[in-house]
Amino acid sequence: MKKYTDTEILDFLQKLTDQKKYTGKIVLRNSTTGRGWRLHETSRSEAVSDVRQAITNYINSSENTLL
Repeated sequence: MKKYTDTEILDFLQKLTDQKKYTGKIVLRNSTTGRGWRLHETSRSEAVSDVRQAITNYINSSENTLL
């Protein structure tokens, strides 16, 4: 199995987002049921069209308790 770089993985996710199968906007957030985190295409108002920005927004959010 090929080992992908972080850049290749993020670029792949960006290409999926760019296809706009639903909205073309994504968000990284905590699950509403408390069962983990979610990176998904959504119509939520805080969603963005850039995968890296969605991850950065979560890192900088008050929901993030890791840093």
